[in-house]
Amino acid sequence: MLRRAKCTIYFAQESDTLGKDSELASTLAQGKPVITFVPEVDEKFAERLLAGLRDTYPEKSEADLILEQLQLFSQRAAWTDRTVRSWLDDPAQIPIKEATARLQEAIQIHYDGRAKTLRESHPLGVQVNLATGVANGVLVVRTVGDCARLVRRIVTRTLEYSVLAENGSTVLREVISNSVFRVATGDMMLSNAFWNFYLEPSE
Repeated sequence: MLRRAKCTIYFAQESDTLGKDSELASTLAQGKPVITFVPEVDEKFAERLLAGLRDTYPEKSEADLILEQLQLFSQRAAWTDRTVRSWLDDPAQIPIKEATARLQEAIQIHYDGRAKTLRESHPLGVQVNLATGVANGVLVVRTVGDCARLVRRIVTRTLEYSVLAENGSTVLREVISNSVFRVATGDMMLSNAFWNFYLEPSE
């Protein structure tokens, strides 16, 4: 499937998964564009999430739904947050408005952190195309509109870039996502090794 795809879109969910990250990296290693969609969290995000969960799980109480989502978005809260700990001890006494606000904050921190990590420091966020030796980066977008525009530009080959010098390297940043699309090292030893030893001489 990944070998046939022209580009791939990944949805960053509540947690990292080895399978999804591996597929992302292997697609980059083929030199194909990879888009990761990380939801942008507005002020009503938690309320909409809980509304959908109420429809899906009508047998569960509001308190249980909130606690389950807090477990997904803020796993350490049960050990580090005394308020959440007290809610776990007695879910029936949870102040729903306060708990929803706490969930909203946890979701905001989680998705903003995921986007920042994927864009700046994820160990699989930049992969070398094994056929050419060119380093390719994942394109991170936060809205459905940006994701659609990016797919259109990839398909129609109308991507736009900014060429920048960053940390001694030359970086090609895609304009919509402001993510690294290509990067070339400025280290002379690595450059020499690449041109003389990585690429096979043509016959």
